[in-house]
Amino acid sequence: MANTITLAEIKTQARERADMENSSFISDTELLSYVNLSYAELYDLLVSRFEDYYTMDTTLVVASGASSVSLPADFYKLRGVDRSISSNDWVAIPKFNFNNRNNRNTNVSRLMSGQFNVAYRIVGNSLHLTPTDTAAGSYRLWYVPTYTKLVDSTDTVDGVNGWEEYIIVDVAIKMLAKEDSSVSHLMQQKQALIDRIESMAQNRDIDQPETISDVSALSFDPDIY
Repeated sequence: MANTITLAEIKTQARERADMENSSFISDTELLSYVNLSYAELYDLLVSRFEDYYTMDTTLVVASGASSVSLPADFYKLRGVDRSISSNDWVAIPKFNFNNRNNRNTNVSRLMSGQFNVAYRIVGNSLHLTPTDTAAGSYRLWYVPTYTKLVDSTDTVDGVNGWEEYIIVDVAIKMLAKEDSSVSHLMQQKQALIDRIESMAQNRDIDQPETISDVSALSFDPDIY
């Protein structure tokens, strides 16, 4: 993705769209807040498609004797967790249901699954692992970070394929709404952009579409014993 637009360009185009190029009714500070709010909306539209436009990974280490570790400061949504078995060997681990949080501490569970019988759950700002006495180790966290607020005029937004238009239109709506001017024409444009983005953002990999996941292969359920 490299179809970028700068903060300065967004602000200029939004003022033009609202016909406020020479108006001081909306200050630059207020305009910046509008841009970031609209950028966050576009970001959420793309994240909601689950096509990994912003997914990244990082390694977390659970210390010996611990069963949890803090999530990254920019954590927003989880895509998956892997546990390190060796230096270049990872295995995906499942999420445990909260009401079953102690099941994996049973002896039967350990005998059946051994060291791989580890599951995770996000609680607050931490990643919790169970069983607690085998939780120590390295984990690879696949996650979507929170969006990065625009601050400097040279900060950029990746519009992917012209989708930065959503930000410009939405900011213009906010500007005109404060002025109590009609925004109906822009609302129609915004809805058309939403429809376009939601339609085109999905199926990003049309060569290898997603398949049904074999969830049962990821975990052992001690409740059946």
